[in-house]
Amino acid sequence: MHKVPAAPRRQMALSLQMIADELDDRLWDFTLKSQDQARFYSFRVFTPGEAPEAGVLYVLPEDCGAFPGESYPYISAGSRPGGGEHICVYGRTFLETINELARIFQRFRDFEAELNWILNHGGDLNDLCEAATAYLQNPVYIHDNVFAILALPCHVEGMLELDYNQDTGKYFIPLWLVEDFKFSEGYRDTLRQRKAAIWDTNHYPYHMRSLYVNIRDADYYRARLLVNELHVLLRPGDHLLVEYLADYVLMILRRDDMSAGHSHRDLVSTMKDLISTGEADRRDLRVLLTALGWQEKERFLLVKLQSQNAENAITSSNVLRNSLSAAFAGTFLFFHERQLCMVADMDTACLDQAAFRSKLAPFLRDSLMYAGVSLPVESISHLNTAYVQANYAVNLASRLRSHQWYVAFEDCALEYLLSHVETPTALSQYLSPVPQFLRRYDQDHGSQYCATLKSFLQNERSIPKTAAALIVHRTTLLYRLEKIVSLTKIDLDNEGVRLYLLLSFRLSEEL
Repeated sequence: MHKVPAAPRRQMALSLQMIADELDDRLWDFTLKSQDQARFYSFRVFTPGEAPEAGVLYVLPEDCGAFPGESYPYISAGSRPGGGEHICVYGRTFLETINELARIFQRFRDFEAELNWILNHGGDLNDLCEAATAYLQNPVYIHDNVFAILALPCHVEGMLELDYNQDTGKYFIPLWLVEDFKFSEGYRDTLRQRKAAIWDTNHYPYHMRSLYVNIRDADYYRARLLVNELHVLLRPGDHLLVEYLADYVLMILRRDDMSAGHSHRDLVSTMKDLISTGEADRRDLRVLLTALGWQEKERFLLVKLQSQNAENAITSSNVLRNSLSAAFAGTFLFFHERQLCMVADMDTACLDQAAFRSKLAPFLRDSLMYAGVSLPVESISHLNTAYVQANYAVNLASRLRSHQWYVAFEDCALEYLLSHVETPTALSQYLSPVPQFLRRYDQDHGSQYCATLKSFLQNERSIPKTAAALIVHRTTLLYRLEKIVSLTKIDLDNEGVRLYLLLSFRLSEEL
């Protein structure tokens, strides 16, 4: 089987126009001077005396002294004239400016992380358009060079009504509009466009404005990505963003070209089949195992993560997903039921459960996440069992809202088993009568036999531990135990009797 290599992780740069668009959306007062040439990957407070670096947006405090503003982009709180590209913010403190930049960069990096995840983990063009639609707040779609729709995650009121071909099972731009394009010099001009541009003519239905970019493989025109201006106004900085998107579209098209002979499902769908039923199409399963370098019979852990409080998290779930993928070898991460799931091949990762827990803990802390972790399963076909365990554990952690962020199923297995006991009649009728008998006896005689027996069982028949727990003398404890046996006729040397009694104590307290 031909294995498609993963695409490299890409990093996108911001422009001052993109920063200005975000500030404008927040109704900030500022001035922008930009030729839309500067690109940067991070921001940094300028320290007098330091040598500025390319690819950095500098934030200038009031007392920063001389700054080479002709050569490096900067943003300042208050007016600071300069010849290069810059933004001057008014009516905001230096700290407010820093915090707003952090928000803008985090939002952009989250989007970038989502695109890289789609590219490298079997996502398709619909996934890309869905992510872009959420970020741009306008519907995004793609058609190919014969006007067949390649991706349209949502169709909203105001968008072009499409034709459907039953033979191919595809949607198309309506034929009447395609015929119109053939005689439109304006449309032919758009095919020669190398940058993102606005399509805004009376030839387009409903006089809709769209931002478009042509997808070219070398000089071959393959497709077009469009953003319809339906929900919010298109922003100048969106031009650069859709050019980035065009790069991702081309990489996904090339990736799909390489695997065109394999009509298998994507990896996430196969994994969801496994955690839902424990079964998957054998061909799809082979693709999954080959792509991940796994064996069918290995030790797997399944982790389900749930946010404690997303507003206070240091990292978002998208960034967390990429960070975990990089930190844990032999791991597959995906979203299921709007929560992040992680399947770890413990043999590939060369980790035991304790080491895995220790390594995962910092990520949970920084992202304010609860983790429910299954018991190890010995085959990928048992992932459905592992998912049930992880789901129960994370839900328990969320209900308890305690400081315990990592809950393994083995920590709550008894609660799970007891909660799933089913009986034809009331459960109380199947419990040992001893606890209830001793409670009544204690009430009538002022004794403490019920608590004594329970503590004795919980402390695994240890006389010293039980006496310490009850705060009684050893002789008193021995007398009580003799009396309990005399009253109930139970055999405390029998392991099955002890387990039955302990479970009866536990269940009777929950009824």
